[in-house]
Amino acid sequence: MWYTYVLCCSFALYNFWWYTIIGYYRRRNHERSLEFAIQKEKEWQAIKPKEEDEDEDYGEEVPAAEAGGAPAEGGEDSAADEE
Repeated sequence: MWYTYVLCCSFALYNFWWYTIIGYYRRRNHERSLEFAIQKEKEWQAIKPKEEDEDEDYGEEVPAAEAGGAPAEGGEDSAADEE
């Protein structure tokens, strides 16, 4: 009976301090929790303004060889390599 009493008192004391200290910490830092962040994200998804699909038009893309970026075969570089 004595060991059962000691175990029950130990369990009760542990739970008392656990919920007192850890519960206090969790209540004070609730806004830092993952659940809170997920809840806020869901709220933001519901009220966020709609984005306008405005495509940026930078003109046609021209291949580098046509734009003068890379020389074509038999260009200036091939003549320099022969010398």
